[in-house]
Amino acid sequence: MGALLAIGVLIAPCVLHARLGEAQATLEKRILQPGVGKLYPHASEVSKEKERPKKKDEDPLKDIRTLMPSDTREMVYWKSAVANQLSNETGWKIEVWFVGGRSALEAYRRVGDSLSEFEVRGILGLNKGNSSWRRNSNDGGGVNGIGYDYELEDGSLRAKQQDNWLIVFSTKLDNYMMQQQVAAKASNDALKEQQKRDQALRAPESISGL
Repeated sequence: MGALLAIGVLIAPCVLHARLGEAQATLEKRILQPGVGKLYPHASEVSKEKERPKKKDEDPLKDIRTLMPSDTREMVYWKSAVANQLSNETGWKIEVWFVGGRSALEAYRRVGDSLSEFEVRGILGLNKGNSSWRRNSNDGGGVNGIGYDYELEDGSLRAKQQDNWLIVFSTKLDNYMMQQQVAAKASNDALKEQQKRDQALRAPESISGL
């Protein structure tokens, strides 16, 4: 019951935040405007060479996708970085996880140019509401769950920068991910212990007659 309740309150809407936590319809009304952006599956004309991640620019979400809440809906958008013109060469690939109909995680990957510190500040600024971002004092930031480098003073949101990626997400989602990781590790440890017991029982028969 506790886990179900945790999923249900992951992304309770917060009026203080201008972006994360908003409904899918609201997000798409802003991004899917002429000359601004479009659904990523329809961005096939995006330069494949510029879009293709480099080795060091691998998907930072790949290890946690299996831990997502069951009601997560993934959407991917393309937003131009050129004002009033839908450029297919320079812009943003934006992956959004909607949980319960509202965004709980938004991953921005800069395409065409390197992610700049000014763009990082700008995106964080859109999500600070009445709070302020602080840099995590630990080297590398939070390492469990999604992992993070920045956290709002009010504790509601976290953010992680990795190469050309900037990921902004709900702290409640991050905590849920950590719970899932703990449960997965416990299950894996139990499986390994059972395998050892089975191997110990089979060993005498296996080596008999050697």
